[in-house]
Amino acid sequence: MDVAFALPDVIHALPADQRAARARTHSDLCSLDERHFFIRGVVYAPVQELGTLFGWGVWAEVSREVFLRYQALYDQDASGEPPAAGVLANVPPGYAPIEQPLEILFGSPDQRPTFRLVPTDSELYREQVEGLPVRKWHRIIERHLGAGPGAARPR
Repeated sequence: MDVAFALPDVIHALPADQRAARARTHSDLCSLDERHFFIRGVVYAPVQELGTLFGWGVWAEVSREVFLRYQALYDQDASGEPPAAGVLANVPPGYAPIEQPLEILFGSPDQRPTFRLVPTDSELYREQVEGLPVRKWHRIIERHLGAGPGAARPR
């Protein structure tokens, strides 16, 4: 079971009227004020003791160029594309806010891009590399079973 965010945190935090006026949203792409651009993807972490992957469905803020390139490739196999740069645009509950750079790995049109976190001191990066303890995975899933609209939700 994975957990996904409906919107980047900065857009989710806007009052509904401002969100409607300033944000253009789609299930996989969105922009704010035509100056901030976001792509939806997945940060995978192995779950220790289970031998499976857990995915955070999150958003990355990207440059306008990366955003437009992804739009152009949206319905195509983009697995041959070089990685693109971005910055994590959601803070999963229970994690410290950090400007977390990442690489975006595009793939087939039936899958969201994979986000590979760039090395930092963040707990999220360590878990992507070393694995997520199974007890913490259980707490994450339990926390999100009753999440409100726009918040991270199990998928």
